[in-house]
Amino acid sequence: MVTTIFILTLFFIFSLIYFSLKRMKSLNRNSKVILLIIFIVVLILFFLQIFDTDSKNLGSGFVYNAEHKHILGKIDIPPTIISYNYDKHFIVVKQKPKEFDEAIYDKMEYVYPLGRDTVYYWLIIKREQKVFGALDYDSFQKIAKEYKVPDNLY
Repeated sequence: MVTTIFILTLFFIFSLIYFSLKRMKSLNRNSKVILLIIFIVVLILFFLQIFDTDSKNLGSGFVYNAEHKHILGKIDIPPTIISYNYDKHFIVVKQKPKEFDEAIYDKMEYVYPLGRDTVYYWLIIKREQKVFGALDYDSFQKIAKEYKVPDNLY
């Protein structure tokens, strides 16, 4: 919805600029500069909208991408991420894997011991750059207690 409104606004502004350029001979120098500034600002906003990936930096080189519902970092956590939480020490991820891994996740082989129709948990220890997963909930809780992960993260 936001993208549609943005494109319509962009079309409207470009239309104004186009018709103004046709009458440029009658415009003074200040009006031409103002039109040029408006054009540049709209162009910058357009490119910002196109390249906005809706990503969240989780720290220590890990980034969550909301569009693809995955986390990229030292070890990627493939889609579909159901939820995540983090602080300055840990990242906790709840994931339900897709039926098949996509080609971009070739850093490692992902093993899902209970099958791909189960929810798994991942724990990232930022300081040590350790990644635990895919884990069932009981295994996850044991590791979380061992590393003293705060309860509010999961």
